[in-house]
Amino acid sequence: MKTTLLTFMIALLLFSCMENEDPLALTSGPVPVGNWSNLTYQENGLAMERVNQLQENTYGYRFLSNGKLIHRSNSGWCGTPPIITNDYEGTWKMDGDIIHFSADFWGGTQTQEWKITSTSGNTLQVEVISSDWQMRE
Repeated sequence: MKTTLLTFMIALLLFSCMENEDPLALTSGPVPVGNWSNLTYQENGLAMERVNQLQENTYGYRFLSNGKLIHRSNSGWCGTPPIITNDYEGTWKMDGDIIHFSADFWGGTQTQEWKITSTSGNTLQVEVISSDWQMRE
């Protein structure tokens, strides 16, 4: 009984210390904070919609207010449907209307810079200024 109670207390302590982003902030916070999905690729960038949560096996980004990033993308090199996605952690920061971010992907690390070209309602359009993909050896 003591072991079960001790295990429960440790689990409760660990769970209470986990970082939780306010769901309301992710749907109404300042751009780019939030969940962004339904990506539409354009000539020089992409457009995306703010969503309540990222759906399983769909591409998207989750910009947290503490500078952390979750990038949901292919779990492997194959791009033939059905696509299975994975969440990759990274970091982001703003510099005026430029978003700088770095995140892992299935083969290494990506670093990108995006210029926000338009925000309206729940839509964000960005121009990709630079993109660098470093493969793991």
